[in-house]
Amino acid sequence: MLNIIKKCVSETFPNNNQFITEFVIDTYDINDSIQRYNLKFNLTTNFFNENEEIQDLTNIKTVIICSKENIDNKKTTLLLWNTAYPSGPLYLSLVYLNAFPIWLNKQENKSFCLRVDSVGWSDNVNAKICDDNDPNIPCPDLIVLGTTQLAYRNNNGETLDLKKYFRKFFKETGNSLESLMYKYSLYDYFLNNEWLAVPIIVDFRTFRFNKTTFDYCINKGYDLHYPPPLSDYWGTNYQKTWTWEKVVEYSKMITECTKNPGLKFFGGVSEDAKFFISYCQSVGIPFIIDDNELNIKKCGLRGKENIKKLLPLKTLFENHYIEEWLDPEQIENWKKKEYPKTIKDQPIFTYFKPQNPNYTLTNGMMIDVLDNSKYSDLFHTYYPGTSTFLGGSGIIITKKSKYPDILFEYIKILVDDNYPYFSELNVSITPFENIFGKRCNESTVKKSKKDLCNSLLESEGTYPYYFEYDGHINTIYLSHISVNSDRGILIDTKNSLNSGIFNSIFENKNYICDNSANYKKNTITYSNKYELLFPIKNNEVIILKSMEDIEIKLNDNEICSIYDDTLKKGKPMQFPYSTFSEINDFEVNAPVSLFLAHLYYKHNNTNEGSFEDILNECCDNVDYSFLPSCLNNNNIITSIGECDEKTLERKITYINCKLPDNSNNDIRQAIQCSYIPYKNSKGIFITVLVGFLISLIISTIILNISVLFWIGEYKKINCILKVWTMIIGITGFISSYSIKSEIIISVYNNRNITKSNNKYRSFLSYIIMGIIQTILLIIWTFTQKGVIQKERFKDNINYSYDICSYGNEYIITIIYSIDYILLLISIFMAYRGRKVPSDFYDSKKVFITSLISIFLLTLCYLAVIMDFNTITPYIIILILIILTTLVINIIFIIPKVLIIFNINIESEVSVVVVSTQNKIDTRDFERTSDKSRRFSTMYNTVKR
Repeated sequence: MLNIIKKCVSETFPNNNQFITEFVIDTYDINDSIQRYNLKFNLTTNFFNENEEIQDLTNIKTVIICSKENIDNKKTTLLLWNTAYPSGPLYLSLVYLNAFPIWLNKQENKSFCLRVDSVGWSDNVNAKICDDNDPNIPCPDLIVLGTTQLAYRNNNGETLDLKKYFRKFFKETGNSLESLMYKYSLYDYFLNNEWLAVPIIVDFRTFRFNKTTFDYCINKGYDLHYPPPLSDYWGTNYQKTWTWEKVVEYSKMITECTKNPGLKFFGGVSEDAKFFISYCQSVGIPFIIDDNELNIKKCGLRGKENIKKLLPLKTLFENHYIEEWLDPEQIENWKKKEYPKTIKDQPIFTYFKPQNPNYTLTNGMMIDVLDNSKYSDLFHTYYPGTSTFLGGSGIIITKKSKYPDILFEYIKILVDDNYPYFSELNVSITPFENIFGKRCNESTVKKSKKDLCNSLLESEGTYPYYFEYDGHINTIYLSHISVNSDRGILIDTKNSLNSGIFNSIFENKNYICDNSANYKKNTITYSNKYELLFPIKNNEVIILKSMEDIEIKLNDNEICSIYDDTLKKGKPMQFPYSTFSEINDFEVNAPVSLFLAHLYYKHNNTNEGSFEDILNECCDNVDYSFLPSCLNNNNIITSIGECDEKTLERKITYINCKLPDNSNNDIRQAIQCSYIPYKNSKGIFITVLVGFLISLIISTIILNISVLFWIGEYKKINCILKVWTMIIGITGFISSYSIKSEIIISVYNNRNITKSNNKYRSFLSYIIMGIIQTILLIIWTFTQKGVIQKERFKDNINYSYDICSYGNEYIITIIYSIDYILLLISIFMAYRGRKVPSDFYDSKKVFITSLISIFLLTLCYLAVIMDFNTITPYIIILILIILTTLVINIIFIIPKVLIIFNINIESEVSVVVVSTQNKIDTRDFERTSDKSRRFSTMYNTVKR
């Protein structure tokens, strides 16, 4: 198996003289300052000879490597985005640079260079890439992504499907890359029948405990036992005995014993979520479930049975048996504020990053990340329960890269175990079975004395050693130190733990590990297990033996065996489902952090509710995180709300996807109503229009009926009715278009948009005036004498004739004066409505009609109070009344009739914008936006 990739990739360079070994790198710091370094590639180690000199460089955001002959010439530079941060050391990117010479020498075109950008764990997945319209946006060829990030880039259409390259590999070797990967890799790297990336780093969580703390508490009488495999207490089937319930129990005892929390996280973003999900998987709680009807993923934590299984976790956090892990300042801000009302308002907590260098140590037990750190009192153990987090990183080829074929050749070199790069990227084991990581790979290789010395001194701290000198056994305390990339010791003869007799034997110096002990070079070397050869003179050495040899100790092989056992438990966060892009949103929104913060810290100004309430809130937040974006989604399920009377729209609720946070998207959020609500401005307008036309017609009929009472012999009833009908007709005539004007202008100014309020507010003044006129008419009726006789002298003839009584002329004058007041109001309304679009209101028509109505009212008044000698003036007045009412009706009614027959005699087009705010800016009616055009079109359709 180990030779499968070798067979595919490894090539022999027949003439090493033709192999390019001279390279140059340019480094760019965060201020874009450039430093240049010359490197020599070592064909024996497959590393640069200068690695140790440059690996600790920091604040490097970009490195560009080229062959020495091409560094200043025209070249093609490939861009790789790495997950390292600029503040970190260069060695996190160094492996990609070291693989470059092997790849370049296999290319026919030797003018390629490689640029490695340290973009961190956020920009690698969230930053915008490859925009054809913006050359300033970078377009990486390769990106290193975490397993929870791959689907996000894929969902954006930015990852190249590597299926054809996997097939090509199979044709070349007879073995598939898929078969080399661990069994759960399929869940992370394969989605929608596409291979998203080649896995290059495996990541899982390990477990450590502090042996010193355990010994201390055991001596105080606590019933603690070293976790497996360091104790036989747990039996052969430790998975059933070394459980999370036992971890919680031990955490409680250590907290009581030491007065400090007994458990801690160590790591960064989403560590609490990874722990929580692995806990759920161990106790049989499905963290993620499928909603087949909506075709989405949901939270699976709800339910009484799951609550019971989570009670140990509740105990762990509520009683502070675990160290705090969230930023305390953010927690305090959250506790001081009113509790958020919506999911979007919920806080996103970041992790506590103490400056204390001893923070990596732990009081009791620790959920740890994979690294090479070794500590004298911290021991690896089997991971509790039946599951641990399994993740890692893969390298993708972006869809817009111009060089996918040769880039895959570069990836093959990274994962080829014929070279050290795959092992260098991993601590214990690689994503491919039986290919070990750096630490476990070294444990299977014969080591030099220098390497064994480094291994013996790998733990930081000051430790006792004993030695024999002049027939006596003596003890000395030595400090383990780092010297560049090697290990060594520091002797401090003035240390209070060391006796003054050592001044004649030892000197206050640093000694470094090497393959031999040399007094002049200040080097020491490995002698035997737990033993060092130490030079005290030119030709004299003594053996320093560590007192740690009498205690429990795990060698690298045993630690790697624990790693292997832990890896077998590893499951992806989304297990048993394939990866999906919303996992990235879940990590960013951090709903698990909020859930655990409720248990650990509590929110001050709210009723926390029951454990079930908090868990259900967490599930709501998880469900929201798992909702896919509605953009580019072909499986959208929606519900349509009721018609909004103000906006004339029905809100669209997206059930199985969420709208993007930015408002600049093309996703429809409402549809137009299929009917016109009464309380909408359009409904009000049409209602008012119909009411106006009916009132106008009725008033016209009544007014014209009054003319009939002027014909025939005078009778008392006719004399009364002709005045009543004339007053009612002319008042209704004026009031109809005045009320219409009042309502439309009110709606336009949005003083009050509901139908009922507009109705009563607009009618009130006219109702009052109508009541006054009615009362006055009633009083006038009682003063009216009916038919009276008058005498007239004409052409020397004196005769009497019948005529209707005028009644009280003052009352008649007041009644008609009220109508004149109404006309003045109408003229004022025409002025106020001059800016209202003509589709709703034509101020010119109202103004002209008001002037004509003044003439009409004057005719009616003259007809009542004047006593003409002949009937001709009456005929003229009555005909003019009829013609005037006809003109007014033509002005208002004929345009509406023409619209029915789709005849538009108006050349002006009005555009209307209806605001959903409390106040409409009248300037909006003059803007010609696309939205207003659509609204105006709808209005015209309603009119027709």
